[in-house]
Amino acid sequence: MTVKIRELQEKDLFNGFLESLDSLRKASDLTPKKAKTIFKKIKSISDHMIYVAVYDSKIIGAATIFIEPKFIHDGGKVGHIEDVVVSKKHQGEGTGEKLIKALISYAEKKGCYKTVLDCTDEIVPFYKKLGFKHFSNSMRFDHRSKK
Repeated sequence: MTVKIRELQEKDLFNGFLESLDSLRKASDLTPKKAKTIFKKIKSISDHMIYVAVYDSKIIGAATIFIEPKFIHDGGKVGHIEDVVVSKKHQGEGTGEKLIKALISYAEKKGCYKTVLDCTDEIVPFYKKLGFKHFSNSMRFDHRSKK
């Protein structure tokens, strides 16, 4: 199985990309207009990259990284990985590993001194296999919707 990893393109939005995000939170119900608006906003942000995994002309996975410049570490940079997904049908075939390796490579090229991510306990072994180490606890504050 040959999977190509590349940057997200607008044509990918309704070719499996938004559907793949549904395993994290419903995204495939976005209207084309709203999806394109979000895509353009993300593309306008420097050092915010979304990679997709393409198999047989369809998106089967995706992962996001953004680079945060810091005052500490002499103005160093941190890579933040988010929204890593692979379609259930294609899990266990190495697609997630290819996506993560592409993000790590991107972070290295951008001069990051570390790359971090949050994950659930059951996925920890996957990330440890790729060289990630448990370092600290993740905390979050959920803001209420203002709708």
